[in-house]
Amino acid sequence: MPNGPSNTRNSSADRIHPSHAHVQTDRRSVECDAGGVMRQVKKPEVRKAEIVDAAIRSFSERGYAATTVDSIVGELGVAKGCFYHHFGSKEQLFAAVVEVYAERLCARHLEILRDTTRSPRDRLRAYIDHSYAMAERGAAPGVVDMLHGERFREMHHRVVDEAVNVLRPVMADLLAAGVSAGEFRLADPEFTAVALLGALRELHEHYADRTGLDLVAHRAAVLELLARLLDTDFA
Repeated sequence: MPNGPSNTRNSSADRIHPSHAHVQTDRRSVECDAGGVMRQVKKPEVRKAEIVDAAIRSFSERGYAATTVDSIVGELGVAKGCFYHHFGSKEQLFAAVVEVYAERLCARHLEILRDTTRSPRDRLRAYIDHSYAMAERGAAPGVVDMLHGERFREMHHRVVDEAVNVLRPVMADLLAAGVSAGEFRLADPEFTAVALLGALRELHEHYADRTGLDLVAHRAAVLELLARLLDTDFA
């Protein structure tokens, strides 16, 4: 067997150089942070989620225009390369933010609609109440405002369509349960679910860009409309 220096792996080519942004060592991935300090990398999905959460905060507090890649990586203390490993641009990041925000909102709506500890009527009212509570608190206003702008209109419509498709069968089940419980009177729960969600969507679109809207009065009007549609009483 050959002997000598060729068996010793200590050449400069085998050493980890601190200028490398991303290397492998002992099967653990490490990277340089914004200050050039080597540290163990978090799992890609964890880091990506952190970037999205930081972006949600930044878009909500500063708006889209004032949010920069520099501000996001600065908050997280990571290099720009980490950002661009997951997202090609700020606009691509915003699309991911919208997806996550919509998923969280839809998940909460599903939780309310499926809460069988409440009656169908109480669940429907809770769904409406939560929708207006979100509007009143101005949840993620930077995100919502941008979605209603011309630039992201197509993205907005796509996200809303996806949410409605998820909510529709659950809403139909709730309405059918309300009929069985004697709380609602209607002939076709599936058709009514489509009409109800469509009407709520149109109301949302119509009033989305109106400042100073009396949300309390608007909510009361929506509940009155639903009461007539379902022949019930939300009082």
